Amino acid sequence: MNKNNIIQDQLRLGKETKFTVKGIDGYRRGDDGEYGMNPKIFKVSKGGDSIYAEFDGMNVTKWGPTCVTLYTFDMLGKKSVGKINYKDITILNETKDIPGFEGTLEALNELTILK
Repeated sequence: MNKNNIIQDQLRLGKETKFTVKGIDGYRRGDDGEYGMNPKIFKVSKGGDSIYAEFDGMNVTKWGPTCVTLYTFDMLGKKSVGKINYKDITILNETKDIPGFEGTLEALNELTILK
């Protein structure tokens, strides 16, 4: 399975996956706590039918083999279309915060919780 297929599958699962796109920045607080131009963080909706960032969003037309095609309408009814190539996407790994757990993410992925 190539990189495009892996990214496409992760985005289409509908788990509200967060990602960045190479070359698309916005003015926001960075990891260091300082404001400036930092990569814009996008999020896929639970159903995988839209992609949004902060207050903006676009609907998914199709999940193609090399890119996702998006569309939206402005307040005057004009349709805008865009594409995001999978090769430009970086999936963001979210850290899971479990009180009292000290270890690596790899160990956390293999953790079994018994009740």
